[in-house]
Amino acid sequence: MRKLHSVLRRATLFGLLASVLAPLGAAAQGSYPNRPVTLVIPFPPGGQTDVIGRLIGQHLSKRLGQPVVVENRPGVNGSLASETVARAEPDGYTLVIGGPGTHATNQLVNPNVKYDTRKDFTHIALFSRAPVLLLASPALKATNVAELVAMAKAKPNSLNVALTGMGSSGHMTTELFKQTAGVSLNDVPYKGDVPAMTDLMGGQVDLLFVPATSAVSFVQGGKLKALAVAGSQRMANLPNVPTMAEAGQPRIVNYSWTSLSGPAKMPPDIVRRLNQECQAILAQPDVVAQLAKMSSVPTPGTPEQAASFISAEVERWTNVVKTANIRAN
Repeated sequence: MRKLHSVLRRATLFGLLASVLAPLGAAAQGSYPNRPVTLVIPFPPGGQTDVIGRLIGQHLSKRLGQPVVVENRPGVNGSLASETVARAEPDGYTLVIGGPGTHATNQLVNPNVKYDTRKDFTHIALFSRAPVLLLASPALKATNVAELVAMAKAKPNSLNVALTGMGSSGHMTTELFKQTAGVSLNDVPYKGDVPAMTDLMGGQVDLLFVPATSAVSFVQGGKLKALAVAGSQRMANLPNVPTMAEAGQPRIVNYSWTSLSGPAKMPPDIVRRLNQECQAILAQPDVVAQLAKMSSVPTPGTPEQAASFISAEVERWTNVVKTANIRAN
């Protein structure tokens, strides 16, 4: 009997202890974040991804009540940092700003990229998008897309098109244009948008597909011609530039975009929290205004929508890359 009473007393004590500790465990799980969050930007400071990433980080820090430490880790067209995040602990404390190259096309053009963006990341939210512009040198006689296509077909490979990054939005749009319009252009590689646009203004190259964030001011200043915008509608700050669909090329729609992602298998409650904060940030008038200055617009949505979009981007560009036989050296 004494032994039975002893067992019952121990069971009672264990029950009381469990009832006390259970709320503490729940509180610990619900306390994210309780330390600084690292936000990795896969490119050098100063570019579109960096500016938007720092904008996200600044507002996330305020809303989460913890520092969001922004780290620039450039290398291998953004893949180096992205792979590091993919291999991190999926606890919500290591996140990365993604884009078309890092989270769609790098794995298609570079066999050394060791991650699959559809399997190795938790996609938390899309953040912004900006359409790609087709720019022409002021010296080019073509004044619209139809005239450009006619020129290119009359003399294949006679027109030089600048390429600013293997697998970039501009590169992919260039390949899509060549395949869709049935034209041959002479590719001229550049290490960035600025040197390419400098040579475009000087007439050393004829064409360039580039995100609007880099080019609108040059078009508005009359230094470059914009033949078309690869967006679903005209841009408010370039209202006279037709869409590719209006110019007779409805298949050519492409945007440079930014997203927020973390390692695969992040806890759903942390993903929901981060997504909710992103939606609130995207609704802020000052954020909308700052994105507008970069010719970008907010892209609100759920984590599921972000994952679906990025998966569709990978599928979309797979055939383009295979047809063009694009491979990084």
